[in-house]
Amino acid sequence: MDRRCDLVERIVRRDDGWPEDPHRELGGRREPAAERAGQPVGVARALGGDLLPHRPLLLAATQARGRAGRGISPGASSDLRKLYRRRAVAGGGIVDIEALLKELYGLERFGIKLGLDVIRDLLGRLGNPQDAFPAIHVTGTNGKGSTCAFLASIFRQAGHRVGLYTSPHLVRFNERIRVDGQMISDAEVARLYGEVKPHAAAMAAASETNQPTFFEVTTAMAFRYFAEHRVDLAVVEVGMGGRLDATNVVHPDACVITRIGLEHTENLGRTVERIAREKSGILKAGVPVATVDQPALAVIAAKAEELKCPLTVVGRDVRYSRHAFDLDGQDILLEDGVTVEARIPLLGAFQPENAALAFATALTLRKKWNLSKTTIAKGLSTAKWPGRLQVVRRDPTVIVDGAHNAPAAAALAESLQELFPAKRLTLILGVLNDKDLDGIASALGPIAARIVATRPKTPRAFEPQDLEKAFGGKAPVSIVPDVKDAVRKALEVATSDDAIIVAGSIYTVGEALELLGGWE
Repeated sequence: MDRRCDLVERIVRRDDGWPEDPHRELGGRREPAAERAGQPVGVARALGGDLLPHRPLLLAATQARGRAGRGISPGASSDLRKLYRRRAVAGGGIVDIEALLKELYGLERFGIKLGLDVIRDLLGRLGNPQDAFPAIHVTGTNGKGSTCAFLASIFRQAGHRVGLYTSPHLVRFNERIRVDGQMISDAEVARLYGEVKPHAAAMAAASETNQPTFFEVTTAMAFRYFAEHRVDLAVVEVGMGGRLDATNVVHPDACVITRIGLEHTENLGRTVERIAREKSGILKAGVPVATVDQPALAVIAAKAEELKCPLTVVGRDVRYSRHAFDLDGQDILLEDGVTVEARIPLLGAFQPENAALAFATALTLRKKWNLSKTTIAKGLSTAKWPGRLQVVRRDPTVIVDGAHNAPAAAALAESLQELFPAKRLTLILGVLNDKDLDGIASALGPIAARIVATRPKTPRAFEPQDLEKAFGGKAPVSIVPDVKDAVRKALEVATSDDAIIVAGSIYTVGEALELLGGWE
């Protein structure tokens, strides 16, 4: 514990001029060493150079831009009023969070770059924050986010301070980085990006091949944030694969591999076995691993045996069953010598398996982390994970689900038939163009009364006409290019006999939730 505290002190109390108190959002920020040397650093220079990076960083909503000094109307939102109050107290400059995030997202132009050299270099320049906390490292194809949510909730119920790093987000970037369930603030996003950016720029200037990508920069921001907040444990979701993913620098107390399917085949391999080999790359010598009984189990088991990792398999070593379900949750029973009953709020026939995987992982760590049966059950029962078979309206019924590949679409179809055997299902679908669209259509077409083909705002999406072709003959298809318009039009004609389902991509779901609410 002393070693960890010393490491956090090195990260927080830097000799290069970064703030001594990382939790103080405003005021007292010393001038960074790079600025003293005349080097361009920080967020402000990228946003026009009118705000020195050593001055307080105060973020305002886009709607507030240009209103400085004009006051705020009594009817303004509480969030906007809070921003104005903070601005008045601080007296500092304003950083436009929308412009900052646009710059950060601009790093996506460097694409996906698998490998650990760049992230290790970047983290080293930041004091190696990943060394300040243990982690539970989670990979897989489907169910990663839900399993992470269950795990984070369990450890929080035991009284531990828990960091949670997941991707992608639904509506706001801040969703990716959480401590004790609370999203990182806009102010902290700006501060962290301002601190990471000069190091990333220096790396890129030294070598084009050393340019950090969007995911590498955000991973560095997350790990620094967790170290500063002295988390007891971080639950970390892999971005892609495992072996060469930027997150594969953490020090895990346990590793988790959810169900594996064919995805990102151009990067990970064109068979489930090859993909499983890549994902098994997160395993560390002697560290326990939990997974589910699945076709790729032999690959995972071989790697676990090679590294002498204790292996727990849900469906073989851990049993689970579901006893009841409705639109508010489902009652499950989990058994592995220890029996736990829980009512989980996450819907879907696939969620008991994810809960069982979190349960299995918690059991392997129960002595070290003081996890009781009651703690585990309460953690499972209080987990939140928006956008996954989430009921956002009841009359008419509207559900959003991030199903984005053929196996997830099949699981969604099964769950919808269970939940709504008598309703007409309107499916609003927007799918990314690297997914198995025909497989998704084969799973969802037969259960749909009609399909509304749409397109989320990303260049990676299929055109609605592609969906129309894939679903042709399976269900009537109409095209509404904008996701929010598609939701509005479906709501206009829906009756109590209908259920509207938005699915196909997290991006599609996110745009729908912007309109409908419920993503927080």
